Amino acid sequence: MARFNVFAIAAAATFSMLQLSEAGQVLYLASTQAKTIVAYEVNEQTGALTQQGSTELPGNAGPMAFSPDKAFVYAAVTGLADKADKKAGVVTLARDEDGSLTLRQTATIMNRAPYIRANRDGSVLLAAHYGPGDVTTYRIADGICTGELLDHKVTDKTAHCIEIDPSGDFVLVPHTSPNKVYQFRLNSKTGQLTPNDPPFVDGPDEDHLYHQPRHYAHHPTLKMAFTSNERGGGISSWNFDDSKGTLTLKQTLSTLPPDFEGNSAAADINITPDGRFAYVSNRDVTKREDGEPSQDTLAGFSIDQKTGDMKLIGYFATARFPRAFCIDASGKFLYAAGQRSAQLFAYSINQKTGALKHTGTYKTGGSPIWVMCAETDR
Repeated sequence: MARFNVFAIAAAATFSMLQLSEAGQVLYLASTQAKTIVAYEVNEQTGALTQQGSTELPGNAGPMAFSPDKAFVYAAVTGLADKADKKAGVVTLARDEDGSLTLRQTATIMNRAPYIRANRDGSVLLAAHYGPGDVTTYRIADGICTGELLDHKVTDKTAHCIEIDPSGDFVLVPHTSPNKVYQFRLNSKTGQLTPNDPPFVDGPDEDHLYHQPRHYAHHPTLKMAFTSNERGGGISSWNFDDSKGTLTLKQTLSTLPPDFEGNSAAADINITPDGRFAYVSNRDVTKREDGEPSQDTLAGFSIDQKTGDMKLIGYFATARFPRAFCIDASGKFLYAAGQRSAQLFAYSINQKTGALKHTGTYKTGGSPIWVMCAETDR
């Protein structure tokens, strides 16, 4: 059972006294080594970023998630400073109208979580646990993740992501090594997960080397989902039965340039708010000679709005080891975090073709691990 852990958090929150201006939209960047979440104002015309403040965390930063109403940010952390056994936790940060953050509470959870997500009514926080191979759920009360363990389901090693369908009734959990997506029903009142029928679906055929689903994105309008496939670099589309909450594999494409030489591992996947374009990040994991440039890229795909069929747009150079990236709320800009270069690359998205144009590079704290955008009330 996870232990409830309440800090005297307010004193630990050291958000800069700089006030966010009439931003309209804020980008949040979590960095592991820096143990911070940095907030940037997003220029609505150009996508340029202006750093506005930094919130210190009580441990090493991990993945983040919003509450459904965007009033809170949840961030997974490890190595909690007040714990001799370096427990993992989830911090709750309240968002002000201008997007600034105030650290409200820290809850201890079972294990390090590479992915977290709040359910549709904001009452449950779900976490996937890569190492032990399981998923857990925790009580959220008045927007605060309490750390009260509601359910614990053992799945398989390398549970990499946990996402919820638009109805809020179904939970999908991609696993890389077993090449599966686990499927659950969620009772939002109790936080209980029930294995669906079937309890999992297999990823794409391993023969083409674009398998091992890692991250999951649900299409905003079609009854479809998309996964990044870590092994070799790939993207898959899935038909989604919204009455049963189950997936059926539809199409798989490589995300690597045809002239790529070496080894690559796909990471994140995001779809534009209008559902027209999808992007996958490719991490170059090749052991290259000194001075030999890496070949990290973002791959773009168009999505047919009737059939869901994917078509390649192109490949775009990006920051070193792009573990995470996000698309802003307008669908005009994309931001990719280079985990091994401590850089954030900014792009504009061509609204007709989906092509990316690199518009800026920003220095970050050590090991940027998660990035996401949200509108403000100002």
